[in-house]
Amino acid sequence: MMSNYYESNAERYVAETFSADMSKQYQRFLPLLKNGVKILDVGSGSGRDACYFQKQGYQVTALEPSKNLGREIRKVFSGKIICSDIQNYRPTERYDGIWACASLIHLQEEEVLQFFEKIDQYLDDNGIIYISGKNGIPTGKVEDGRFFLEFTEQLVEKILTVNKQLKLEQLWYTEDVRGRRGFRWLNAVLRLRRNNS
Repeated sequence: MMSNYYESNAERYVAETFSADMSKQYQRFLPLLKNGVKILDVGSGSGRDACYFQKQGYQVTALEPSKNLGREIRKVFSGKIICSDIQNYRPTERYDGIWACASLIHLQEEEVLQFFEKIDQYLDDNGIIYISGKNGIPTGKVEDGRFFLEFTEQLVEKILTVNKQLKLEQLWYTEDVRGRRGFRWLNAVLRLRRNNS
């Protein structure tokens, strides 16, 4: 369940995250996509990544449950913004790429697995999804009311177990781009291959 953290702290959150350098992650994700294809940015936050992908010529949809963050995204991003969380979003089209940077970490493990079970509602055949989450943290609520799920290789294995059409393309760890200590980020790119095509 989303806390009210992002509604109350939208401007501060944008100020803290918009300029974070995600270029190394982009370099892992974008080369796997054809030019100009459709990308869904899940939990778009400050709109940083949606803006970048749009500037590179992709058709980007920003999905963001916080109304206040949605307003912030609109200041910098001219594409489609949908105010919803991923659990309640029913896409009318499939995407070639899904970018879920630090956004699935606020879901319970079973919600993450449910999303991946039905990922073919969201992803086109041969589509890819990038996910990232904190590794080395306890799963649970923090002081500001937000819930965090630790991202582990075991979680990735469970995702691959609930949906046999998914293949792990890459898995790697990175230090926090904002210089925070005490945890690292687990990053993974998965590809959907329908009917073992």
